[in-house]
Amino acid sequence: MKILKNIPIPSKEQFKPLLKMEIGDCVEFTSKTKFKSAHSYLYLHSFRLRQKIMSNKQEPFLGRLWRVK
Repeated sequence: MKILKNIPIPSKEQFKPLLKMEIGDCVEFTSKTKFKSAHSYLYLHSFRLRQKIMSNKQEPFLGRLWRVK
């Protein structure tokens, strides 16, 4: 185990605009970490979501989140 110092805590402010999503809106991510973080953030704000993870030859990761309720 290695202890790391002076590493900043990631901000959740980057996901605040997602709170304006309406039912049927979709958001796309090319980073698996941001995809999971956004899903958790929206879930904690009582959003009902559907997700789809796709593989694409140009992008190593492609994930989409839809607001359903």
